[in-house]
Amino acid sequence: MHTRDWYDVPPMTVEQREDAFADLAVIARGEELDMPWRRLRILLDHKLVEINYPVLTQGSHTAVGFTEEGLRFLELH
Repeated sequence: MHTRDWYDVPPMTVEQREDAFADLAVIARGEELDMPWRRLRILLDHKLVEINYPVLTQGSHTAVGFTEEGLRFLELH
């Protein structure tokens, strides 16, 4: 196995795609604080979101934001 293959992410399953749409809607509403890490990790692995630092929000210095790929996934870009 070549080292570049270590970082390939398998395609999302149908269930993961449905969860990703729901999770991205949660993020758009700013309600991602209770999102399980395993679900957020899928969005990060597929480069649909990124962790932004620093941001100016009450009580936090980080936020989850959409990437260009995430906007394409939602068909917003």
